[in-house]
Amino acid sequence: MIKAWFEGLPTEARWVSGSAIGGVSVLLATVIFQRAALTFDNVRATARFEPRIARMLGYEASAAELETGAKRFSVSVDGLSYSNDDDGNATGARLQQTLRGFAEDAGLIVVGSQVAIVTPEESADQEEVAARFDQLIVDLSLDGPPLALDAFLISLSQHSPALASVSMDMQRKRLSRRDSKEMTEFLSVRLRVVALRVAS
Repeated sequence: MIKAWFEGLPTEARWVSGSAIGGVSVLLATVIFQRAALTFDNVRATARFEPRIARMLGYEASAAELETGAKRFSVSVDGLSYSNDDDGNATGARLQQTLRGFAEDAGLIVVGSQVAIVTPEESADQEEVAARFDQLIVDLSLDGPPLALDAFLISLSQHSPALASVSMDMQRKRLSRRDSKEMTEFLSVRLRVVALRVAS
């Protein structure tokens, strides 16, 4: 039917109609080709980003697990170190008072105590973990019987945040009791205790 209509047209009209139909066909083919090329590029780009998208979806899926792990880590750090809520000097002074209290409760005489704070910048230990903590160092001079020293060290080991006795120098002395001729064993102890504080 279209063929019969086309053949019934004068020659010039056939040329114009054929050219118009050919032009529209070329234009239509060009649009279809461009759309196909754009779709192919989008598919290729999606394939390139697919691993990243999968990784992000994995992060999203494990967000609750990561948050739980972060909270557990925070609790662990709280049990091992002092927080940085107060400045280092105030925390060091509180630690010094705590240690003096432990010594007196155990039956030791506190001859002297000094506090020093070593920040990560001042520390010779530049490992990544050490760089996150200040060191609170308390040097103690104590006198008393061996059992009192044992009680003091037990209190030290049970304290939270954790305390570490990093050096200890003891000298034994024998003292005579005034009311009897019996000699008692007596220790003179120099002790260094270190605690960690989260660096500011």
